[in-house]
Amino acid sequence: MGQRKGLLRTSIARKNLMAATGLFIIFFLIIHLLGNLILIIPDGYFPIEFWGNVANNHDMYNAYSHFLVHFWPITLIAWALYAAIIAHIIDAVLITLQNNKAKGEQYQMTDYSTSTWYSRNMGLLGTVIGLFLFIHMAQFWLQYKVLGTEHDLHKLVVETFKQWWVILIYEIGIIALGFHLVHGIESAHRSLGFYPDKTIRIIKKLAYCVGIGLAVLYAIIPIVLYFK
Repeated sequence: MGQRKGLLRTSIARKNLMAATGLFIIFFLIIHLLGNLILIIPDGYFPIEFWGNVANNHDMYNAYSHFLVHFWPITLIAWALYAAIIAHIIDAVLITLQNNKAKGEQYQMTDYSTSTWYSRNMGLLGTVIGLFLFIHMAQFWLQYKVLGTEHDLHKLVVETFKQWWVILIYEIGIIALGFHLVHGIESAHRSLGFYPDKTIRIIKKLAYCVGIGLAVLYAIIPIVLYFK
């Protein structure tokens, strides 16, 4: 039992936990994006036969949101997501403290010539994302899913993104998310051992495409709603 407890405290175990929770969160981000893209799809793409009496993106988005809230398997996945986010944040803090302690014990100069600025500032990016996530959940998740004070989620989202300062906050958070994902996807594969030398370039390009691609698509939605 003591050895098992000690194993969970090793840097390898912490990095593996970071990688596993991070990849699970990325899976959610992809699914979440697909749902949010409904907000900017023209009404003509929603035939009534598609989902009940859905004829526009207002009804489709509300039907989609209602389904997510009341379908119990999705609720279980949501709780798993919350646990993954909390574990990811705690693990990140522990790894950062461990790394800072290790740097304090070393006197040699560190060579940053082969690293990127976002890989050296994952803690800062994570902090920005954390603040952004807090604001995001307070604006939508808390009112719709927890308090139940807002039943027309489409209306709430559209009205929220009519304010320029909200757009600014979201764009900053999404930019931080994009760079965080680029390094996070690559390092997750390293931590889990899925990083053969022959596929280094492929995985790096994949991480860049997924990270920046998700960020761009997420960033487009508030801007389109603002000018719509």
